Amino acid sequence: MNKKFIPLIIVFVLLSALLLLFGKQLEAKGFDTDVILIGNVAIFGISILAQWMYAAALNSSKSYGFVRQVYGGFILKFFALLVLAMVYFYFAKEINKPAVFTCMVIYLIYNFLGTSQVVRKQAKATHPAPQQPHSHKKKHH
Repeated sequence: MNKKFIPLIIVFVLLSALLLLFGKQLEAKGFDTDVILIGNVAIFGISILAQWMYAAALNSSKSYGFVRQVYGGFILKFFALLVLAMVYFYFAKEINKPAVFTCMVIYLIYNFLGTSQVVRKQAKATHPAPQQPHSHKKKHH
């Protein structure tokens, strides 16, 4: 398994576990946990694909290849989630606003994790860590 997916997997497992553990309490407060759970799965899957594209961008030797992969990941996430939201809005008998807003927060979490990894790796690639100067201490005899 690639290390770049581990933060996304951890968030996915944690969010899924929290939904399963506190589902009844959330439903009592008006949240549709099925929508949130499906949203979490969909956002996770799309984020994994985008993360894979971001990793390919980092390995690109040309700047246009980097930009193409990063924008491709963004476009993939944006349109896939837009289509999923439209399908939900079209077929839902009643739109559950708390669940939709929760899915938006979940999207922001996954997006932050994915882009922060790319930015960190890109910063390391373009600005390597400075070398520590060697200290030449004089030995006192």
